[in-house]
Amino acid sequence: MINNPKPSTTLAKSILGCAMILSLSSPALATKDTKEKNPDANEIVVVGQQTRTEVIQELIVNQFKVSAGGRNTGQYARFAAPICPSVGGLSNEDADKIENRIRDIAELGGLLVAADNCSPNLIVVAVENGAHEIESLRKKQHRVFNTMTHRERDKLIEDGGPVFSWKATQQMASDSIHAARTGTIDMKSEGTGPITARGQRSHVKSLIKKPEFAGIVYSYLLIENKALSGVSLNQLADYAAIVSLIDINVKFETTPPPPGSILSLFTEIQTDQPPPQSISEGDLLMVRGLYKAAPNVKAPLQRSAMLHTINEALERPAPEE
Repeated sequence: MINNPKPSTTLAKSILGCAMILSLSSPALATKDTKEKNPDANEIVVVGQQTRTEVIQELIVNQFKVSAGGRNTGQYARFAAPICPSVGGLSNEDADKIENRIRDIAELGGLLVAADNCSPNLIVVAVENGAHEIESLRKKQHRVFNTMTHRERDKLIEDGGPVFSWKATQQMASDSIHAARTGTIDMKSEGTGPITARGQRSHVKSLIKKPEFAGIVYSYLLIENKALSGVSLNQLADYAAIVSLIDINVKFETTPPPPGSILSLFTEIQTDQPPPQSISEGDLLMVRGLYKAAPNVKAPLQRSAMLHTINEALERPAPEE
């Protein structure tokens, strides 16, 4: 189970510790060698579920957030640079275990993972009062919310927790798969979050492909301590991984998570099913589908490609033992 959080840790300190305040002129992050991981201490067990593609499709349509436009003209945002998780508000031992497991899940989902000495872009913090911490951030480190409207910032607090999740996204040039990594992200010395992102100029001309794609530059996830009672490190890490790698509405007001999904860990939906202990097959397939789909097409084409990947996997017969 999760050890008691650090009593002296505040969100501001955690954010400052997780996201170094610097200018990145060429964020070429080395990928982590998978052979260095401890397979016994952090083994990922994907729980198989009889999840139908239609259920996942409904979740994608109603719960995935669309950037840079509406449902049919925008795009589903995704990380372009290798992910670098950093966990605050917990003991160093627990934080390290969660960070390593998030890295493992990201690799299973098809993402690149940065080396250990990277600059964090996936931030998870355990806090006492999420609404209070967000109010404080808005006053003292407002750049964390630079890519959100004032209404979106207000809704973070109005939703009431215990989970608070948001992304800092940028439009990135799509005529090179390395565009996001060779662009420049300028950061001020007194705040966190992206100020500007200058990628390579795009010259893509197509009726299907867009000249830019929606990239996640930073992912922020706050979880209140009261919700962590009885939650294991693996459960927290799995939830944090899926919620951070996908820009998704964590309140599930329209569509509930599929049966067995780790996304239901902190929902208030009453069910006779026990809480999920690990990521489900559907959870992992949603991540794989998103990151396998072309990033520089409109959301409907992304959805179609995602569902093709998911349906293909769900219909594939299990290997014989």
